[in-house]
Amino acid sequence: MSKINKMIGFSGLVLAMFMGALDATIVNIALPDIMKSFNSGLTETTWVATIYVLSMAVFMITAAKIADICGRKLIILIGVLLFGAFSFACMTASSLNLLISFRFIQGIGGAILTPIVLPMGIELFGKENTSKVSAIIGVFSALAAAGGPALGGVILNWASWRWIFGINVPISLVAFLAIIIGTQESYDHSISKKIDWLGMAFLIVTMGSLTFGLLEGHQYGWTSTIIISCFVTFFIGLALFIITEHFVGSPIVPLNLFRETTFTASSVAYLVFGFTIIGPSLILNYFLQNVRNYSALHSAYLIIPASLAISISMPLATKMYQKN
Repeated sequence: MSKINKMIGFSGLVLAMFMGALDATIVNIALPDIMKSFNSGLTETTWVATIYVLSMAVFMITAAKIADICGRKLIILIGVLLFGAFSFACMTASSLNLLISFRFIQGIGGAILTPIVLPMGIELFGKENTSKVSAIIGVFSALAAAGGPALGGVILNWASWRWIFGINVPISLVAFLAIIIGTQESYDHSISKKIDWLGMAFLIVTMGSLTFGLLEGHQYGWTSTIIISCFVTFFIGLALFIITEHFVGSPIVPLNLFRETTFTASSVAYLVFGFTIIGPSLILNYFLQNVRNYSALHSAYLIIPASLAISISMPLATKMYQKN
């Protein structure tokens, strides 16, 4: 394959990954507009953002394994189509419940896009260029995650919230064509072909019950039967998930990974990052637009410095770690 074709293919891969990561945060700044559009409450509207991330978290590892078994190019093309189609569905949703449902399926598409890009990039340019491929993907991933609200604010200044999703449709088409032209099919023949469906089911129940309990607790009451049931379900589901992962042949999450100090520490650090940086961004957007009465664009300007700091520091931290 020629170098030009490889660059086209890699550009398509990065574009696909960028979309998947971007949609985890770009919708945050549009939530006040969505709330007004559907005349809904804060809790219900927050599901538009939360359900996408929840869907990605549940299906990402399984999607990566299916791609290794069935072919990475085939699966990522399916992911791009799924993501693009349900971005259009989100754009045209006539009710909040439909929008939330479409976001869940869009999240499955995002879960397919995100983990497959790195192995396909390495396949294109060889293992000797792994660090370069990883660095490029890391920079764009950081830009997408941190710059989502800022880009969303710019879009909202010129169009309605529906174009937060609509912009994905032409980008999906470009990424789809670029991946077809510039990549080849690849597999991982070294892994087991068994998929841990039971573990994935327990993961869905565990994360779904925890998310519902935390989001709806103030509405139903923290001591209400439904919220207590959610937290009980979470702990039971978590216990069953850990037991399943311990005994199953090909677990979604190999528990022996947590014996590695570096892996465990980085996982905890990323969890703290999510709680302290990404989580509050939801509330910050509501505060800036609904309490301070700033426009979406003005709110975006206030968020940009933090976004830039994150997008610059993440790849720098990776380089510092690699040197040490």
